[in-house]
Amino acid sequence: MALVFAIFGIGLILFVHEGGHYLAARFCGVRVEVFSLGFGPRVWGFQRGGTDYRLSLLPLGGYVRLAGEETNQEPKPGELGAAGKGQRLLIFAGGILMNFVFAALVLPILFRFGVPFEAPLVGEVKPGSVAWHAGVLEGDRILETGGRTTHAFRHFAAAVALGGAEPLVIRLLPGDKLGLPPRELVLVPEFDASVGFPRVGISPALFASELVVKVTEEGAAAQAGILDGDVLQSLDRIPIQGDPTKARILLQRALLRGGSVALDLLRQNNGEGPQQVQVVLHPNPRSTDRDQIGIRRRSAHVREILSGKIPLGLREGDDLLRAGGRSCNSLVDLAASSLRNGLPVLEVRRDGAVLSLPAQPDLKYPELLARVWLDGGDSFEVAPISDSPAGRSAMQAGDLLLRANGEPISDLQDLALAVQTQPQELDLVLLRPGTEDPYTVSLTAEASSNADYGFGLQGPQEIVRCDNIPDAIALGLREAVGMGREVLLTMRGMFDGSVAKKNLGGIIMIGDVAQSFASQGLIPLLLFLALISINLGILNLLPIPGLDGGHILFVLIEMVRGRPLSLRIQGLVQMVGLLAVLFLIVFVTWLDVQRYFG
Repeated sequence: MALVFAIFGIGLILFVHEGGHYLAARFCGVRVEVFSLGFGPRVWGFQRGGTDYRLSLLPLGGYVRLAGEETNQEPKPGELGAAGKGQRLLIFAGGILMNFVFAALVLPILFRFGVPFEAPLVGEVKPGSVAWHAGVLEGDRILETGGRTTHAFRHFAAAVALGGAEPLVIRLLPGDKLGLPPRELVLVPEFDASVGFPRVGISPALFASELVVKVTEEGAAAQAGILDGDVLQSLDRIPIQGDPTKARILLQRALLRGGSVALDLLRQNNGEGPQQVQVVLHPNPRSTDRDQIGIRRRSAHVREILSGKIPLGLREGDDLLRAGGRSCNSLVDLAASSLRNGLPVLEVRRDGAVLSLPAQPDLKYPELLARVWLDGGDSFEVAPISDSPAGRSAMQAGDLLLRANGEPISDLQDLALAVQTQPQELDLVLLRPGTEDPYTVSLTAEASSNADYGFGLQGPQEIVRCDNIPDAIALGLREAVGMGREVLLTMRGMFDGSVAKKNLGGIIMIGDVAQSFASQGLIPLLLFLALISINLGILNLLPIPGLDGGHILFVLIEMVRGRPLSLRIQGLVQMVGLLAVLFLIVFVTWLDVQRYFG
């Protein structure tokens, strides 16, 4: 049904746009010969009042064909050429105006009923990022971004991605972990080539304070009897108490470890009061797309400690070996070790020597996440995955990977390429710290799987609702203007290089996103359609020959010159414009194919 509603929604926007041209033409007394949704051969339709209403084969837009539009003869009454300049301007702008009117009418209605948004809560803050250095903390609420009230995380994300390298002022209401007062921070986004736009290192919060379970159909959780709506109370006997950060750390550690997890859940039984449910969950393997050898990169090198505020002997440049007697291969391991009783005894390698650092019971995981940055260091240290070719070999966590089949290895991409291009045995040369002689292991990649417990946690959503119609209209119009501004900033970013071309999307991407919104309900789908309507209106305003903006430009030139451009020049310019539009359609469709099927 979500797919059906998505198709219907996109068809509605096309109908609204073409309906604007149709109504404007009828208002100006110009006959409409064809009203088509889609291009190409006619698939279905009917005739009424001299107009052929049709559905065409290619669902890439639509068109209205007006009487006299495609003739070089002297215009007759009722044909486009007989209409005045102002009338033609209205006809060509009719679709654009209707797109804006649609959004301006729909958005206030939505806000009167209530629009669900992804809550503007800070999730994981990437260590070493712009936000981490500025002091943004997981659990903070984003109140304002660039002086605008932030109702949804997407407002913040869009401001970061589309603002280039301009400083961005954000106002935060801190979470309750460190008890900090409200504050303002200035972030300067940095371009991230992996995604093709600027970022500051903040992910949206994945969990709400009440950790409500969402079960995957036929997954491990469903087989164990866990139900949608159960509330997670503890994991591996560690109480979570509505702490999303603690839940994230525990779930990430469990997925990395791959073993069973013990869950304590609270279930609301209808009329019978809450019920405590205890489950030991064994993961079902989730197959991956390609064979692997089972090596992760170990990230336990202390790259930076913010402001030196952590009162322990840990120093920048140390290599963490063990925390609380257990292997420590990442910041997740370090944070998880401090969940119960603060930071335990640490074992580190410093200047070739192994040292033991005392426990710090008062140092909790929020401080570690906020102030310690661990990375992989300058060398490729391995972290073998248990029950994998690497895990069954002689290599140990912390060994240095030097070469694969004789080629130097500096990062995971190099290793992945070596695995993909070597279907047979892969010879790895490694060096164990404290030794001088490298050793070699031979591995054969095999079909592998990731741990999958078959459940997630319901992300935090908040309903933005206005209690009266004037407020709903004001907020709806502000949202419409904000959407339009985002479209213009995206175009600017495409031209100045601050937004990579790979972020363009065509009909496949639009359909996929529309289906995602439709699966969330009617109001999210209508919100998305309002955004698409504004996008379509602004794109058609561009003075591109072959589009509405090109026709409007020709009329404006005629108004200035007192006479139209020659039919020969108009035809030539229209042909160039149509070829450019066709190239753009092919290009974005190819990007979609690569994105979804590549």
